[in-house]
Amino acid sequence: MAEQKQLFPFFSEPPQFRRPGPPLYAQLADVLRQQIENGMLPPGAKLPNLLRMAEIFGVARVTARQAVQLLCLEGLLTSRQGRGIHVARQLPARPHEKMRTSWKAMVKRIEGASVELLDAADVPDCPLLAAWDLPSAPAYRYMRRVHIKDGVRFAYIDLYLDKAIYDRAPERFNATTVIPVMDELNVNVSKARQELTIGGASPEAAQHLDIPCGAPVALVRRYACDETGRAIYAALVVHPGDRVRFDIDLVR
Repeated sequence: MAEQKQLFPFFSEPPQFRRPGPPLYAQLADVLRQQIENGMLPPGAKLPNLLRMAEIFGVARVTARQAVQLLCLEGLLTSRQGRGIHVARQLPARPHEKMRTSWKAMVKRIEGASVELLDAADVPDCPLLAAWDLPSAPAYRYMRRVHIKDGVRFAYIDLYLDKAIYDRAPERFNATTVIPVMDELNVNVSKARQELTIGGASPEAAQHLDIPCGAPVALVRRYACDETGRAIYAALVVHPGDRVRFDIDLVR
């Protein structure tokens, strides 16, 4: 324990790996990745060798090696014979999804993203509206999609769009992100709201976002209403946890 605190002073106690759970090497990689990204392991910092790392964290040497190999592939660590294991001096840029507070800002944020359409159907109602007690449109177009930007799968979405709006540009809505198309069509949004909670990735979300099952995710519930107060858009959006960041100015 004393040696662990000397080498990894940011731990108040050894991390408790889940057994059963995700592979141990992935859990160890998550621990080290988090400490690299939050600056507790700064660029250039030297880590102990694989044998010592395995002893410190109570895992097999092969587990430590797999964790290091994974982080080397991500560009977070370097490992060279005779030099040891180090945090990369130049860490790869990791883009984040900022949680916007205006509809217009959201339009700009998701412009240019590509879409992988997984499922679609015409449905008579939107089950997401029950949580908000909102009037519904006569019918909706349901779409399950993945949004991709710069090669990164950053959102897994269950989306309901007023069928009358969808029918104005079905090919556009199928091929690109919905909110910018609504803006181009001058759809009147009189009220919009989104709520964020933290949860774990479902098997389906994990598969489509290329993250481990149960990994931290941001769950965003969002709706938009027209001038009559009717919900014309509703969505449940899942973002990988490491893709979301809050920047908040604190008021005195």
